[in-house]
Amino acid sequence: MTTTNYAVAPGEYLEEWIEDNGLSQQLVADRLGCSRKHVNEIVNGRTPITADTAARLQRVVGIPADAWLRYEAAYRADLARIADEEHLADHFDDIHPSAATYLRSLGATKSTKREPGKFVSDFLAFHRCGTWDAYTHVHDSANRGDYALAALKESNATVDPTLLSSWLRAAEFSEPFERGRSFSYTQERLEAALPALRQRTATPDVLMLHDVAAMLADVGVVFMVVPPPANFPLLGMTRWINKRVPVIQQTGRWGRDGFVVWTLFHELGHVLNDPRGEMHLEYRSDKKRTTVAEKQANTFAMQVLFGEDGIEPFRGLSTDQDISRRAAEIGVAPGVAVQQMHRKRWLPYGYGNRLFVDLSGTFNA
Repeated sequence: MTTTNYAVAPGEYLEEWIEDNGLSQQLVADRLGCSRKHVNEIVNGRTPITADTAARLQRVVGIPADAWLRYEAAYRADLARIADEEHLADHFDDIHPSAATYLRSLGATKSTKREPGKFVSDFLAFHRCGTWDAYTHVHDSANRGDYALAALKESNATVDPTLLSSWLRAAEFSEPFERGRSFSYTQERLEAALPALRQRTATPDVLMLHDVAAMLADVGVVFMVVPPPANFPLLGMTRWINKRVPVIQQTGRWGRDGFVVWTLFHELGHVLNDPRGEMHLEYRSDKKRTTVAEKQANTFAMQVLFGEDGIEPFRGLSTDQDISRRAAEIGVAPGVAVQQMHRKRWLPYGYGNRLFVDLSGTFNA
């Protein structure tokens, strides 16, 4: 439905009828059985048309009473909407510009900065929140417990809350998330599936993400790649559906298997080791990795992927051939090893890049 930035009072139709018939407001008032002031107030939209007045107007003007009441209801609704949007416009700058572009790409709004109040209204509707205060309350509460975020994050980057909430909300419209609402998750089944998951990720190919999603679904875990807004620094995170079903949600940024697989197992560490609903943010920069939960998740990923010796068997290696050979011995993808060697500064960033497998074209396969 098309909306306008103005409201048409039903009295305007009455005024037009009066002029078209060459009458005066006093004469119409006499026929309606009310004061001229009352007619003037209706014409100027200051007095609402009641059911009684609508019945009188039907007899005098010929327009059905229910039509007058619809005009009145639409007028009051438009007034309320315009006032609401004028108020909401104050929050336009609280929403990251990339979130606005993201919502437009999803078809959640067509508004631009020329309609700030309408855009904020669409933003709130996308998040199913009635007011800006409700939105901030819901997502502040979520950040304190309703989501468990185990997020790989670019070094020195901040996560804008409107970008984060929009990316989270976008996932909720997807088929995997909806299907996950009926999953039955148990920790024991996930733990039992870890060896098979590790084995499958050791040979990344076009079917790997599809296979991983199916394997995790079998044990009650949702795995999904959700394209993010621009300038979004997260690689992935873990959340819960009703604190019952874990959802591992990745952005697919960079697309290389080293990041995708490490993020997956890091998040699995949070699923298995942390209380449901606890929030975690894991930074890519080692200096930011200070919480016990993050250290546990990193330790978990390292042990599951590389074993008790961790990345140590790769120390001193520099050629693609040597790294590939050692990775095959351990049973891990070479790109995952290279990513960890880069992180530890054991391997210059210009080395080993040919061992990465680009998975970006398989995210929606």
